Amino acid sequence: YSSSGNIDGAPPDIKMGVKTGPHGLHAVATEDIRAGTVIAQCLPLAQSPIIHGPAKPTCFRCFFQEGDDDLSGRRKTETLFRCSRCQIARYCSKECQMSDWNEGHKLECQFYVKQRKIQHNSSASSLDEEAAMPKALMLRVFAALKLLRDKQSVEDSMIKAAVRCGPNHFSSLAVSPQHLSPSKSTKVLKSSEMKIVKSIMMQHAIGKGKQKDSSKEEQTTAVVQIWGYNDNRTNDGEMSEENSYTLDQALLRTDDAFRKNNFGILDALHSSIGEGVYPCAALLNHSCAPNAILRYKLDSGDNMGKGKGKVFHPPLLQIVACRDIVKGEELTHSYVDLMLSTKERQARLLKTHGFTCECKRCVEGEYVVSLPQDRTLWEKWPLEHRLRVIDQGEGHGEDNHLVSIDLETALNQCDLGERDRAAIVDCADFLSGQAQQSMLRDDVEEELSTLRDAINLWKYKDIDWWWTPFNLPLYSSRSQYFTALLANQEITEAVDQLEFIVSTLIVAFSHVQHHPLLGLQLFTLGDLYAYMERSRSCGRKAYLTYFYAKEVMTITHGVDHPMVLQLDQKLAEHANAKWVV
Repeated sequence: YSSSGNIDGAPPDIKMGVKTGPHGLHAVATEDIRAGTVIAQCLPLAQSPIIHGPAKPTCFRCFFQEGDDDLSGRRKTETLFRCSRCQIARYCSKECQMSDWNEGHKLECQFYVKQRKIQHNSSASSLDEEAAMPKALMLRVFAALKLLRDKQSVEDSMIKAAVRCGPNHFSSLAVSPQHLSPSKSTKVLKSSEMKIVKSIMMQHAIGKGKQKDSSKEEQTTAVVQIWGYNDNRTNDGEMSEENSYTLDQALLRTDDAFRKNNFGILDALHSSIGEGVYPCAALLNHSCAPNAILRYKLDSGDNMGKGKGKVFHPPLLQIVACRDIVKGEELTHSYVDLMLSTKERQARLLKTHGFTCECKRCVEGEYVVSLPQDRTLWEKWPLEHRLRVIDQGEGHGEDNHLVSIDLETALNQCDLGERDRAAIVDCADFLSGQAQQSMLRDDVEEELSTLRDAINLWKYKDIDWWWTPFNLPLYSSRSQYFTALLANQEITEAVDQLEFIVSTLIVAFSHVQHHPLLGLQLFTLGDLYAYMERSRSCGRKAYLTYFYAKEVMTITHGVDHPMVLQLDQKLAEHANAKWVV
């Protein structure tokens, strides 16, 4: 699953090696790597789309969404069909359904059927997706690991190929000390979902045809070994000090590790559409100043021969360099929102992953951004400056009176005390909720007015205090206001807000250099400038903004991604705008 050799369009080699350090196994660059290069790519050991919510119905195997063309326009399915047994899983083709049955849905299907019976008896109205999805995904991984062990039971070479960090990957993942607390252990083990998971694993742990003759103890031992526990060795081949687990201990540990090491699968618009288990990518440690990003290719597959079409893979995860990387440098990506303050990032990482970040950004705070010395010029300066550099060259883009500002200061500086600061944020949150209620009542005027008041909370400042215009609460308020303005065709004001938003993203991701969210917002801003092209200045701005968007998205999405190809087309259409004086 992690080998890229037989994947259509795969890079010829993997530029990632594995080393052991203070924090265990980690990935390093095996050569100098240019920004935008695919370092490695891997298919998931298991995957699961979001079942309910705003996302369109999605194929459980290849993540093709109902009614869409695939990214290359090769196929179209108006309606996905459901699994006749569980009525939960959906598929775009018989090929996907047959492959998915063998790869994991067989056990997942039993889980959903049994869960429905429990809900029917308890009069529950609908499937608890938040509780069910991780457990169903756990069963998919269990099925995949068992399949690999069944295929080659003497040597673990197949599992080592599928799980880059070894057959004991899941048993060696970092977990929180809290996962063994009596209260949490009892709650997890007594949940209806875990009881079903446990019974299905026990039922299928022993090889086909041997279940009836096997004892409960043999089934328990088999389940624990399939997960890589009690193998008397760690991933580096050393004997483990703790080499004996009960079934409940193994399931508790795996359940906790799952919540910290699974990956949210994102579409081209950076929206979450599911979860996947990618052991190869789990080798990358966290950094608040990462040198790599993760992206997902949803149209990879194997050609079946002339006239036979293509069998599509599950979502292909690609590890991509977001800046130039030198040989031997550790490869990292971010586990949290990079716009958060250091204090907030540290707290979130400790809560969700159980560690305190010690990256250079957190410990040394060495990242700076150039901004005007006059802070009243900050708001839109980052975007205006970047477009000027693109248009006139680096020398012409230089401004006098620039100063180097610490990134943390640029994003979070506020002269107010904690109480006053919290009061403004609480008020903004309240107004945001009020605006949401107005939207549900179709009261557009009230919605926009309320959101405008939320934005103005940061503008009503006297001369004695300052709050950076790039702060996250203001960014959130602007984003909600922009969405409402766009939905109601208030284009001019929407452009004004998006210019503020893009400027914030340029500062927030200045240490990353390329981030998909920045590229997507630039794409949208270019489209809005093009829509307003009645004035010559907007036509010019459209060209420069599309150019900037392509510069970012060539790295974050790939040179052959349909959105990047669209940018090529738009740039060709607006080429003359660049030269308008």
